[in-house]
Amino acid sequence: MARKIAILVKEFPPDVIGGTETQTKRMARELDGAGHEITVYTKAYKTDQSDDSLPYEVVRVPNWRISPFVSTLTFVLAATFFLLRDAREYNILQCMMIYPNGFIGRVVNTLRGLPYFAWIRGGDYYFMKDTPVKRWMIRSVLREARVLVQTERIAADVRSEFDESSLTVLGNGVDIPSVTAEGDEIVFVGRLKDQKGVDVFLRAVAGLNESVLIVGDGPERENLEALAERLNVDAEFAGEVPPDVVPDYLRRGKLFVLPSVRGEGLPNAVLEAMAVGLPVIVTDTGGAADAVVDGETGYLVSPGDEDALGDRIEQLCRDEDRRERMGEAARAWVVKNHGWETIVDSLEDVYADVTNMMDR
Repeated sequence: MARKIAILVKEFPPDVIGGTETQTKRMARELDGAGHEITVYTKAYKTDQSDDSLPYEVVRVPNWRISPFVSTLTFVLAATFFLLRDAREYNILQCMMIYPNGFIGRVVNTLRGLPYFAWIRGGDYYFMKDTPVKRWMIRSVLREARVLVQTERIAADVRSEFDESSLTVLGNGVDIPSVTAEGDEIVFVGRLKDQKGVDVFLRAVAGLNESVLIVGDGPERENLEALAERLNVDAEFAGEVPPDVVPDYLRRGKLFVLPSVRGEGLPNAVLEAMAVGLPVIVTDTGGAADAVVDGETGYLVSPGDEDALGDRIEQLCRDEDRRERMGEAARAWVVKNHGWETIVDSLEDVYADVTNMMDR
């Protein structure tokens, strides 16, 4: 059944190209291809964000960019107004992030009756749940709405604090490239922030005589470049690159490392690395761990344990046969569980369930 779907996401490419934003853009593309009519509501920026190549509509919501707080507050108010105005045009509202977007969905549902659901993406839960006002907003959505989470691990974390939650596990979708990795570098992709643990990664590879490729940018880049130089790590910092070319960098690798120390959802980069046939080594934090079958598609290590991380990296670097075997298993796993056909089919079931709940 074709539906008219509004997707609410706070940021959107090309202005912001993080995991949630990139996933939303690709998901909207796939839903449009499946016959649904898609409109994305997102922040307006000062620059011209028009993109005639997109097959769906993007509504840019005005906001005052005086500070992050003011920008978010004015976006929430304006997005609520826009969606209240347009609610009768849609069958369902899909809120990417439970805070603040899920709360906007709750208000629109209360005042206009538009069926909605929220999708916890990681940081919108882990970094927001301990602030009293944000926790109240999160709880109000969890009590009344269907909420999606990316992995079983995230579902368990949410239920441990909000046991009344109605949760459905649905992970990210990923494009499956026809060409796989054939490189010789250890690759990391992500924002260069404290939570990503790239400093732990650099210390773990110090002395291994391996080349490292770090793709991404952020506030810690200068410090990390200095650390790599002090540790004499052969590290290339590629900077931020468009999401569509990330697979080109991943294909330069022989394995992928995500050394996060806290707060992960289900990172696109892990799935994309697996899709090009790389074994992955990730830390056991948030939902990232659920993307790995330990010992088969990669390895799990404890967050911040640079010795364990270094040992696993060294094992895979020295054992080409094991790398190839794990890389093949990783690609097969992600094709089966996170190919777009699987994700779209599951989303369509969610749309039907949420709509039917409202009709009762």
